[in-house]
Amino acid sequence: MQISNEENASLIEKELGKIKNEVLNCKNYPLYIRKTPVNPNRFKYKVNQCFFKYWNSQMAYVLGFTFADGNIHHVALAWDLKSDVELLRKINRAMGSNYPIKKRKNSFRLRISNPFILQDVQKLGVIPDKTKTCLFPNVPGEFFRDFIRGFLDGDGWIYTREGRREISVGFSNGSHKFLKGLSRSLNKHLILTTNNLRTRKKITGNHKISTCYSLEYYCHNAYKIIQYLYDNLKKSDLYLDRKYKKQIEARKIFKSVFKGPKGIVKYKEIEREYSMPMQKILQKLIKKYRAIEIAKKFDIHPRTIYTWFKKAKVRLPEKKTKKIIIKKCSICHRRVKQYGGRSKKYCSERCRAKARRAGKFVKCAVCGKEIYRPRWWFKVNSTPICSRECMREWRRMRAKKNLIHRSKKTGRFIASKSN
Repeated sequence: MQISNEENASLIEKELGKIKNEVLNCKNYPLYIRKTPVNPNRFKYKVNQCFFKYWNSQMAYVLGFTFADGNIHHVALAWDLKSDVELLRKINRAMGSNYPIKKRKNSFRLRISNPFILQDVQKLGVIPDKTKTCLFPNVPGEFFRDFIRGFLDGDGWIYTREGRREISVGFSNGSHKFLKGLSRSLNKHLILTTNNLRTRKKITGNHKISTCYSLEYYCHNAYKIIQYLYDNLKKSDLYLDRKYKKQIEARKIFKSVFKGPKGIVKYKEIEREYSMPMQKILQKLIKKYRAIEIAKKFDIHPRTIYTWFKKAKVRLPEKKTKKIIIKKCSICHRRVKQYGGRSKKYCSERCRAKARRAGKFVKCAVCGKEIYRPRWWFKVNSTPICSRECMREWRRMRAKKNLIHRSKKTGRFIASKSN
């Protein structure tokens, strides 16, 4: 049954309408839309045109890898890699494609020029110039690990330091929103504790500042991600051989370092070193040293040593109870508790200072208030005055008795001349 050109054009318009409605992440970006009818016989190379229409493990992997290292070049979906040509061959086989992988000056390139592939990929969020604008797509849960493994093989790393016994798993991208969506999705699937999402800037060869974002996980979180991505892989599952070997190395380092909690590992190391159970080691040491001193010797936290004592069922020596002596302060007669040691006569520094006074309490010559004056004061003065007000009153009294008068020049009080 032959289809006329008019019917074919109407079918194409309907398909275009569906594509526009189904687009999720690229509403603000122009999609590749072919307006003329497609003749399947005119294509030089073959490819599974429905590859990106239905979710499966291989499709999810290739999509994740495309978000990392893929791009839309004019009317083609392209991948350009420096050395991993074997991965491009795997992608070609998975897509049922016989498009050639071309060797360039410093890299290998695979380009698939097919309008159906291009339209389906754009519906999933891979858009032209996606570096800083792409968003994290809605990936079904069963294929999420394949998508992340693909993205890791493109724009991720598995880092190991055997000397420092460290492992880390990280991702890099030009879109902050994409990495934020990635971290949220990983937390939902794996319940990770923390992540290190940060901005990185560098100056390019053209003296321009290039900004990208990185998301990194360490230690137990990194190990969780490795297990999630690489455990129970099938023969049909895709992965990059170089990073598969790296994750095996990371697993070995993690298992050698983190066989259990840090305290338990140290516990076993000390038992091996002394070639006796911890119970006997602690029983011998507690006779000579305190628990805190033992913790310093083993280079562990003081809290850890008390858990070791409980685990080994070793009793700590009882603390000596101090004698409580009740004394009275000799100045204020207040009762004070004293827990052994050097005896104290006074309850506070204030009472201690009062006890050291060598002067006398005298009455103010004007108001009669009791005031303290030190010993040296009596050698210089004879009339005690408690305040400035009393001093003024005392001067008035003396002026009335004509004992003092004001100087006309200075205005100060001076002694009157005796008649």
